[in-house]
Amino acid sequence: MSISTTSTTSTAASSASRPVAPAPVRGPAASPVRHSWIDNLQGQLFGVVMVAFGMSMLHSLGLIIGQIAGVAFLVSYGSGISFGLAFTLINLPFYLLAALRMGAAFTWRTLAAVTAVSLLTNIAGNYISYRHLDPAVGAVLAGLCVGIGLIALFRHQASCGGMSILAAYAQERTGFKAGWLLMGFDLALFATAALFLPMERVLYSLVGAITMNLFVAWNHRYEWYIAR
Repeated sequence: MSISTTSTTSTAASSASRPVAPAPVRGPAASPVRHSWIDNLQGQLFGVVMVAFGMSMLHSLGLIIGQIAGVAFLVSYGSGISFGLAFTLINLPFYLLAALRMGAAFTWRTLAAVTAVSLLTNIAGNYISYRHLDPAVGAVLAGLCVGIGLIALFRHQASCGGMSILAAYAQERTGFKAGWLLMGFDLALFATAALFLPMERVLYSLVGAITMNLFVAWNHRYEWYIAR
């Protein structure tokens, strides 16, 4: 009985003197991530390069992708103007909407991202040659590249403009779900593409678009990580 009491007292004293590690902070209580300007810059540059790389693969295969980039591809194939010029011009009306809804800083970053993607996609052919690229493989790889590039831009407070801004604005004003609007737009886009492109290319393009959307939907979650 005496030994037991002494042992218990000794253990309690030892536990009291031993430093206790603080419990890890989880969930909403964790402080938001704060990025410096250099953190944001490198993240945005990575996003721009990955999006442009994916776009260059699609362009080399004569494929398209969803949303405004897909419209720019169709305009480029139909008119002969460069993808970069078409992408830049089609995005112009969305900058005003971004300024009204997202603020000036987001708008300027988006303008810079769209301009950089347009330029890099136009000149990519001078530095990268796709001598053999299977359309199915290229569509999936392009979808993944564009998807991870978009996530990088989103996480560092920028975007590639276009329908995502309009969809968010429409949901805010009318309550109509942004995802349904984007889906409807893409369905109309691919239906239109089927009138101008061979069905095989439309189907490969659809594979790339689905890959991109699934990748973004699965990985872009605010509860996982978001830059502030």
